[in-house]
Amino acid sequence: MFAQGLFKRKQLLSERQSGLLDELRALLERLLVTLERFGNDAAPADIQTLKDVLANLDELFLIVIAGEFNSGKSSFMNALLGDHVLPEGVTPTTDAITLLRYGDEAHSEIKTPGLREHSYPADILRQLVIVDTPGTNAIVREHERLTKSFVPRADLVLFTTSADRPFTESERAFLNLIKEWGKKIVFVLNKIDILSPDELEQVLSFIRENSRDLLGSTPDIFPVSARQAIRARSADTPELSAELRAASRFDAIERYVVETLDEETRVQLKLLSPLGVAEKTVATYLGAVNTRLETLREDFATLDNIEQQLGLFRDDLSNDVQYHMGEIDTVLRDFELRGQRFFDEHIRIMNLPALMQSDKMKQDFQEEVVGDLASEIDKRVSRLIDWMVEKDLRLWQSTVDYINRRRATPHADKLIGQIGGSFDYNRGTLIDTIGQTATKVVATYDKKAEADQLIEEVRASIAATAIAEAGAVGLGALLVTLASTALLDFTGILAATLVALGGFTLLPAKRRQAKQLLHEKVEVMRSDLRQSVERQFGREVDGSLGRVREAISPYTRFVRAQRTQFTDLQGGLAEIDSQLKRLRGEIA
Repeated sequence: MFAQGLFKRKQLLSERQSGLLDELRALLERLLVTLERFGNDAAPADIQTLKDVLANLDELFLIVIAGEFNSGKSSFMNALLGDHVLPEGVTPTTDAITLLRYGDEAHSEIKTPGLREHSYPADILRQLVIVDTPGTNAIVREHERLTKSFVPRADLVLFTTSADRPFTESERAFLNLIKEWGKKIVFVLNKIDILSPDELEQVLSFIRENSRDLLGSTPDIFPVSARQAIRARSADTPELSAELRAASRFDAIERYVVETLDEETRVQLKLLSPLGVAEKTVATYLGAVNTRLETLREDFATLDNIEQQLGLFRDDLSNDVQYHMGEIDTVLRDFELRGQRFFDEHIRIMNLPALMQSDKMKQDFQEEVVGDLASEIDKRVSRLIDWMVEKDLRLWQSTVDYINRRRATPHADKLIGQIGGSFDYNRGTLIDTIGQTATKVVATYDKKAEADQLIEEVRASIAATAIAEAGAVGLGALLVTLASTALLDFTGILAATLVALGGFTLLPAKRRQAKQLLHEKVEVMRSDLRQSVERQFGREVDGSLGRVREAISPYTRFVRAQRTQFTDLQGGLAEIDSQLKRLRGEIA
């Protein structure tokens, strides 16, 4: 007998069966640890199911009786137990999961909400535990929930269906759930006493065809009349009892439960049942992991797109800065050409009287050569800076666009069951935060203030390079001052030299000297401006890229960490799945 529990008495197991049990237990424990690594993303019901399955390994063989209410479940169980142990009726009579165990006396108590344990001195309960469940179509939906939550613990499901309405849509949906758990299902067609032989055969054919289509195989089907089996026990004469017993066809299902399900078969089913639960759980979470890794791959693609935008931003600035600097170079070349012409026209013998007038020479140089150079330089630099600020703004706008595309999880509808939790919440929160940051930057972007600040930084940089006080003058005025002061002073020195030395032979040399000095000053001006602009723009680019990367860094870290975590989980689940398949082959 198995009163102490089939798996608590390990001596009843062969060495091979005991080894398979230990392997299965180890795999279930490993799977439980793996699910717990999911943290809040693991459905609590799945973790509890695995814990229950592990606990049930040491229990007696567990048969779950399921079916719609009014399909005759309770009367079938009473016939199987040989007495009126459970209440019967045309309305739902089972308000909780009821575990029927062997006991010397009849006793019933509520163990936990929704779970009743009933002991009874029936011989059949010495070998197994029978579970009565609320009807799958019970008016109280809690009944159905309890039934579905208990199915994973079953080693065998006896599914009762009524001869007057076999294989209903409610039963079909429930059987589909049982199939997902990989349970062995045996059909009990009750109330056959209301059918003629031809009608019975039609109903049996209907059940075979539908169950084959739904389950992929044709299960065992036992047609019975539980009511006639119960009446046979209380018949007035042995002849009537035998007649009712034969009509009930109940002997076949009793022999199946008591004899066909021998020790070895029960052990096999006892091992295959939790194995099916483990396989379904692995398939569920492998699907979820693969879906999330696909989501993360698309997240990485988004980050790559943003990084490409940053690279294009840097390349565009590098190229276009050179273009804008070329425009400034053109302004400076024109300035130098005007200066060259000025010296050719003014430093001549016939212009000697004018050369002697230093103030007049300075005024002419200012009007003919310098002219509006300062405003031209300011205009070109301002255009460059406006372009730079616009590019910075567009960078943030493109970041907003890319992030907004990832605000929703594209595979959320593919996640299975209740798996979700912190992954989707954390990911969504990070994306929303980044999107809000980028949107706020765009919304509050003051292009004029940004441009003014950048101009001031370039101007200060040039002033520092020239070791000069910038004061309140504009950038162009500062450059012109730095470039032309020496030239204007040179005109005075030139006049004094000519007076002192007579100067006729010195004019060509002085003209060449003036041109060379102008060229050197313009080159210094061009070099200072280019270096200052490129240096400042380099800082601006680094700052812009740094701000974007800083904004998306939590998202980047999350995606990388999650990819590592789910890749590890994928590998672990795949290995467990492989071991479960191997174990199934050995058990079968």
